[in-house]
Amino acid sequence: MTQQEDIYGIQRACYTKSSKAGEQFIKEHGISFIISGEMEAYDGNTKYVYRKGDVVLYRKNALIRFVKYPYKEEGFKALSVILDENLLKKFADENHLLSDKNTKESLFKLKNDEMITDYFLGLEHWFGKNITEEFAVVKKLEMIHLLLLQDSSLRDVLFHFGIPGKINLEAFMNTHFRFNVPLSQFAFLTGRSLATFKRDFEKLFQTSPNKWLQQKRLDEAYFLLENKKMKSKDVYLEVGFETLSHFSYAFKNRFGISPSTL
Repeated sequence: MTQQEDIYGIQRACYTKSSKAGEQFIKEHGISFIISGEMEAYDGNTKYVYRKGDVVLYRKNALIRFVKYPYKEEGFKALSVILDENLLKKFADENHLLSDKNTKESLFKLKNDEMITDYFLGLEHWFGKNITEEFAVVKKLEMIHLLLLQDSSLRDVLFHFGIPGKINLEAFMNTHFRFNVPLSQFAFLTGRSLATFKRDFEKLFQTSPNKWLQQKRLDEAYFLLENKKMKSKDVYLEVGFETLSHFSYAFKNRFGISPSTL
């Protein structure tokens, strides 16, 4: 059974029989509480695993791939609160909390906190009821206060409203090529317009972004199949292909053999 519910940015997810994978361009800050099961998060550099009882904050304007795993008899179950920018800006203005410090980390595992745990467990009872948007806003404001109460340095995560600045294109792409997102999002995250991104990319790599991405992903897939003994059904998602059939066709076209033969 798969169940996802959203009440004005307060969300509940439940997967009972199989893992659920999803990679995202994170548009807004969010915080999740794992009720059961496990969640793997990959930010391009490191894979993190969060388990029952963990609370994780994820930053907007980041690429993160999530995989959610049921555990034994328990399904995967989590509650999340999305902290949208308009709400955070209003809170920051009213409380003089603006920050000009740009945080590079994308994921933050919070310390065990009874107040935050009780907050999430209380939220679960509201699903299925007629909740108003005003109520959801009150609960989001409560979460902001709880986060700052636990760690005041989170103000630099929550209340930095600048857009990504121009960064090293080669380093970013070599780290994030596995993410299957539109070129416009790669451009935004590297501080460029789409036209400038394409121009800078071709000057740097001597080929188009789409050709480079496919070649880079196929080379990585070959390494994982040959050296890590992974299966094709796992590799194609790992390196950023949308379907197994497209991956298999592209792999055979490049290397002359089917990925299943390695």
